[in-house]
Amino acid sequence: MTAARALERLYSVPLKEFTRARNSLAAELRKSGDPDAARAVARLHRPSAPLWAANQLARHAGAALERFLDAVDRLRRTQLSDPRGAMQAMRAERAQLDTLVQRAAAALAEAGHSASLETRRRIGDTLLGAATDRAHAEALAHGRLTEELHAPGFDALTGTPRLRIVQGGASRRDGAAARDDGATRDTRGRARDAKTDARDAKREAKALERASRAEQRRQQAEERRRQAEARRQEAQARAAQVAALRREEASARARLADVQRQLKAARRGRSAQPR
Repeated sequence: MTAARALERLYSVPLKEFTRARNSLAAELRKSGDPDAARAVARLHRPSAPLWAANQLARHAGAALERFLDAVDRLRRTQLSDPRGAMQAMRAERAQLDTLVQRAAAALAEAGHSASLETRRRIGDTLLGAATDRAHAEALAHGRLTEELHAPGFDALTGTPRLRIVQGGASRRDGAAARDDGATRDTRGRARDAKTDARDAKREAKALERASRAEQRRQQAEERRRQAEARRQEAQARAAQVAALRREEASARARLADVQRQLKAARRGRSAQPR
């Protein structure tokens, strides 16, 4: 058994069984003659709930996970060459991320664990962090990611290059100085163009970042609105139950009063009869 396969097997077990499965797997690797892999497995800590949930996506939502990784890659490739396409790619990436976070939260719920907003945020951060790193993306795709990750900065997500303008004298070959003024002016013009491109790229990146943050705020506000609406509907249902009980109480009191009147009338009738 390879170390990678051992990790995939280990991170597939339920959280509550992790420690026992880890120790059993380390012993199995030692018996098979792979002490290095056994030591590596034995050193692993029990994964957090967000990390465990992220790894389950490779087993239960592999196609959606692949689409998400493709969406992030597409966003990185189109950010500079096609700003409008980058906006579409960013929306696709956000939709895929939301789908995966929901699937991961469902896996946690099925395993008997809560999926709070903070847990969902950490799942999303880990997915984004893995998607922008080839090694982590490979581990995530096979369900063997060993650590939670932070969400990358926007430059890392979109692949925005950091241009560096090297200033100084023109290059020389065999000790001969460049004497062509036209070439010097052309070099300076390219440098100015590069600076302009860098400024434009930075502005576009900031615009995309603002749009991404606005979308996140909108989704958070929508989630709060849904929760408030659910609480309002629950309160309305309880109020309706209370009103129904009060109506039943009033009806019962009216029936009781009527019975009491009939009883009094019957008593008066008996007392009025001749003896």
